[in-house]
Formats: sequence, C-alpha cells, structure tokens
Amino acid sequence: MNRNFILEQIPKPEKLFKIVESLTQWIYRICESNNLRLKTTELAAQLIQICFAEKFCNLQNILLIAITSLFISVKYNESQSFIQFDLQDCIHLGSGTYLEKDFLEMELQILNLVNFDVNLITISDFLQEEQTKYIDLVLFVTLDSGFWSFSKFDLYEAILFFNHNHKKSQNETTNKIINLIQAKVNLLTAIENEQKNNFEYKTKRIQKQRFKQKRFHKPQFRKSQLKRNKCLNAIFI
Repeated sequence: MNRNFILEQIPKPEKLFKIVESLTQWIYRICESNNLRLKTTELAAQLIQICFAEKFCNLQNILLIAITSLFISVKYNESQSFIQFDLQDCIHLGSGTYLEKDFLEMELQILNLVNFDVNLITISDFLQEEQTKYIDLVLFVTLDSGFWSFSKFDLYEAILFFNHNHKKSQNETTNKIINLIQAKVNLLTAIENEQKNNFEYKTKRIQKQRFKQKRFHKPQFRKSQLKRNKCLNAIFI
C-alpha cells in the first residue's frame, strides 16, 4: 500500500478538510499535555490522513476516527511507558457521543485500511536520536496540511536542509518543501508582528485615553471610583 498520497488528486470538501486539519492539531495538543512521544503524534496524524485519503471520512465520523487513531497510536508507541489510555478515555474525549463498541469497530476498520500494519514510517524514524533537535520542524510539517502530500523521507531531507540554512538541494521536491516552509514561516512571522503592533497601538491608545481622563475628568473619576468602592464594600459586608 502506498503510504504517501497526493492531496491534489483527492476531492476536498472544504469544511471537512479544515476539520481534519484542526483535529490533527487537537490530537497533538492532547499528546503534548500528556507528555506522549513525538512518534505517537505522528502516527495518529498519519492514520487520520490515510482515512481522509481513502475517502473514509465524513462529517459524522471524523471525530470518532481522530480519537480512535490516537487510541491505536498510544497502544503501539507507548506500550513501554506508564501512560494509561483506555476506551473510557476515548469516551471522555468524545464527550460521551460514542460508545465502547463504536471505538472498537472503528479501530478494526482503520486497521483494515492499513492491512493491520501500523509500523508506518514517520519523519522521526529518520532523525532517530536527533529528533529532539528538530522537533519543532517535525511538528510544523506534520500538523500543517500543506505538507501532507510529500513523502516522509522528502520531508526529512527538507528539514535537515532548512535547519542547516542550505539554500538549495539537488532534489527538486526537497527545494519545493524548503520554499514552502520558508513561505509559511514568513507568513507566521508577519502575522505575529502585526498582532504585536496592534497590541502596542491599542496599549498606547488606552494609555492616552487614561491620561485624558485623568487630566480633564478628575473630579468625575473620583466620584465614580467612590461608588465602585461602596459597591465592593456592600458585597463583602
């Protein structure tokens, strides 16, 4: 079975596609808050993406697929740890929408999709002991749907080149990924700077308004402050 899929060739209902990406990021946050391995996040994300690529997802079952994918990934990758994640946890994550049998049935269907072989290649497999060094980039390309159409090996090579500031690779696909990473990083940086500037502008505006109030409405401010203090006193009496 070909583990890599070309998203451009798959009809993408926009709403479903956005939900798939959001749920992938939600799964990552669950893994992070429970100190799960990077490979656990990667495998869960990959199982969700395979279900999407095989047109197995719909708006009714996508949450069930996401939680079950995490369930499978934890069982496979966290067997040597002390992490406890069972069907009751699945039910809790689904807010009681699904029963135990729903998760067991979905688990069987997902395993059928991958021919009961969950030993899927992930980017961290290539990085091995160096994965901690590149964890931010691995998560970046794992959680962003813009990178889902590339093979794990191509992503691995691009991460190495990008991290070492190599401008060009001999591989066209690697260069394409590097350019995509850089474009997305630039976009995120621009958004972050804009938010920072907006925050600073709003802060200055608030400070200016406070100065005007203090300068021109001092008596009124004291009166309103006195009323506020009386109200607080009334609450605590």
